[in-house]
Amino acid sequence: MKFLKVSLLMSIVFSLGICINMYRFGYGFKDGFFRTLLAPMEGTVWANGFSEQAFNKIKIGMTMEQTASILGEPLRKDNDCSNQCFWTYAWQDTQTADFDQRSVVFSNQKQVVEIRKGFFID
Repeated sequence: MKFLKVSLLMSIVFSLGICINMYRFGYGFKDGFFRTLLAPMEGTVWANGFSEQAFNKIKIGMTMEQTASILGEPLRKDNDCSNQCFWTYAWQDTQTADFDQRSVVFSNQKQVVEIRKGFFID
């Protein structure tokens, strides 16, 4: 009987964790589930001054200048934009860490063509 109570309590706490991560990061169920499950091993490094609220303001078609004015400088950015450019605002703290992915992809015309947001399992 005690095992059932503990199992039920753990299920409730885990479910609450999923809901919190879905709300906090704007994730769907899958990313919220894995963010909660792998939280002890999560290793995300965020760009200086990064916020989810600012990232959510980025829209397809924005220019690099507009993006930089909202988000600031990324952790990493491509120098060669002859095809596409990636600006990365969250990255792994180690080569094998699971992490929150936040990237903006620009076309060669320097406009946002893709916004990447999710929990990346490495």
